[in-house]
Amino acid sequence: MKKIWKFLLDNSLLLVIGAVIALVWANCGESANHLYHEILHKHFEFMNNPWFGTDIGDGSGLKRFDLHFFINDFLMAFFFMAAGKEVFEATFPGGALHNPKQAATPLIATAGGVLGPIGVYCLLAFALGPVFGYTWHGVEGTPEYANALFHGWAVPTATDIAFSAMIARIIFGGRHPAVPFLLLLAIADDAVGLVIIALFFGSGFGLNTLFGLGVTAAAMAFAYFVLNKRLHCNNWVPYFLLMLVTWLSFGYAGIHCSLGFIPIVVCMPHADRDDGVHSDDERGKTDALNKIQTAFYVPTEIILGLFGWASAGVAFTTIGFPTACVALALIVGKLIGIFAFGGVSGKLLGLPGDMSYIDLLVLASCAGIGFTVALFVAGVAFPDGDTDTKDAAKLGALLSLGSMFVAFALSKICGTERRA
Repeated sequence: MKKIWKFLLDNSLLLVIGAVIALVWANCGESANHLYHEILHKHFEFMNNPWFGTDIGDGSGLKRFDLHFFINDFLMAFFFMAAGKEVFEATFPGGALHNPKQAATPLIATAGGVLGPIGVYCLLAFALGPVFGYTWHGVEGTPEYANALFHGWAVPTATDIAFSAMIARIIFGGRHPAVPFLLLLAIADDAVGLVIIALFFGSGFGLNTLFGLGVTAAAMAFAYFVLNKRLHCNNWVPYFLLMLVTWLSFGYAGIHCSLGFIPIVVCMPHADRDDGVHSDDERGKTDALNKIQTAFYVPTEIILGLFGWASAGVAFTTIGFPTACVALALIVGKLIGIFAFGGVSGKLLGLPGDMSYIDLLVLASCAGIGFTVALFVAGVAFPDGDTDTKDAAKLGALLSLGSMFVAFALSKICGTERRA
């Protein structure tokens, strides 16, 4: 039993199990689907507050708290903390991103990973949207189906860190430079996705944003200059308390709360060298950054299972042309964009470590999995009255999981080297 549990944890398979349970539950009939969403979105009025949650929308400025928010925005912060740690450590001596010249390539590839999917999505919407003239999907004032689709151009821009990292670890192993490359790319294009949300779908930049960012900066300064440098504190608990502060400040600023732990990660005492993503050698290290990851390793894997359950409950009856637009934009657009931009940058600046262009191709297909931010953008991009297109687009984000089969096929055909 211990071996099975270890296998599930090491390969993040609880995430897959949670997603499968949600899909089955949501497609077991209307009553089961209703119960699923009722559990996730039960409103606890006594927890209304101005700091964290989903905007109530009554002009009061208050936010509502429900189970969906708790899992996706609070618990997932533990996963993003671990992902942020791996990217941060990859910049240390021995890390694949230690050379600034080579670290530039993943960021340039990120541009391709954003522009490629947007291009494929808009091309499909423009060329084939009118052919699939399902007027029942239409939005008032936009008689052509393609026009309604264009609201979702930003849906396929982001890579799901949890799923893509899981597939990359299975294919490449923890010591391969492709894994931190993918983590940096995924976090960067998720950040781009959040910027797109703020610029095109958000409520704008206001005093709340300034105050929240100010609190975040103050917490980072206290963590680095006082706890780390002055007091030489190597206990992870005080840093974790500050992470809770920055989580709240992110929410108040209108920034996605799930990223709220990351600012403190870069301020903590850390190892001098990088031993690779999820390397067994890291578990014996005594610096605060590695100790906090060790403390939350098992809880984080359980959280991924809850996240899969909370995010994947979409009925298959919602499938439509927007589903194909989003899925193909992620699976095809990501692969083309990342490989093209990363390949050109690799020729000019070099690839991290001893990565090959075959590794880059397989990595690009891993990045075609869109989930978290794609689902979120689909929920805010389309008008409230266009629920059919919105739900179909969400299903497209889920079906982009097909990109992992492309990644596995490419790795087998090309003979990708695995470094455990």
